[in-house]
Amino acid sequence: LGCSASSRNVMMLTAVVALFAYVQQPVTRLGRSRAAVSMLAEGDKLPSGEFMIIKDGPAPLSSSEVFDGKKVVLFGIPGALTPTCSEKQLPGFVALADDFKAKGVDTIACLSVNDPFVMKEMSKMKDPDGKVMMLGDGAAEFTKAAGLDFFTGNFGGTRTTRCAMIVDDGKVVKLAMEEGGAFSGASSAESMLEAL
Repeated sequence: LGCSASSRNVMMLTAVVALFAYVQQPVTRLGRSRAAVSMLAEGDKLPSGEFMIIKDGPAPLSSSEVFDGKKVVLFGIPGALTPTCSEKQLPGFVALADDFKAKGVDTIACLSVNDPFVMKEMSKMKDPDGKVMMLGDGAAEFTKAAGLDFFTGNFGGTRTTRCAMIVDDGKVVKLAMEEGGAFSGASSAESMLEAL
C-alpha cells in the first residue's frame, strides 16, 4: 500500500509498545489490581488518608485517628448492603465484637468504597449498637494507596478487595486477602479472632 519498510517497522514498533503498555496496566477487569498483589504485606505501615463517617452529618476522619496507638481489626468489603458483604462477612464481626475486645482490640472497622450515608444505613440495619466503625472511602483514595483496589467494570467501578487485617499502631501484623469480591472465609471474623 505504498508503505516503506521503515514506515512498517515504525508502525510495528508502535503497536508492540502499545500492547506492552496495555498488559502492564495496574487494573484488570473483575480482578485484583496487579499492583495490589504485592503492594500491601504483613509488616507494612498503612498509608495516611482520610475517611468519611456520619456524626451529626458527614464528617472526615483521619487514618491517624483510627490507627495511631491502637490495635484495630480492619476488614474491607467490596460494597455496603451487597449480599455477601452485609449478610456473610459483616455479621461475624458484629457477633464477635466482645471477643475481639477481650483480646485487646480497641476498634473493629469496616472499609468500603461507598459514601458515608450508605455505610451508616448498613450499620443501622446490621449493627444497630454500632460495634463496628464504618469507614467510607468514596473516592477510593485510601483503598488505592494501600493496594486494596480491584476493578469491577460497569458493575461498580473501583472497589475494595475483600480482606481483613490486624493493625497495631498503624502496622499490619496479620493480613488475609481474598480474590476480588470472593469470600472463602480467610477474611472472616472467626479467622481474625483466631489469629490474635
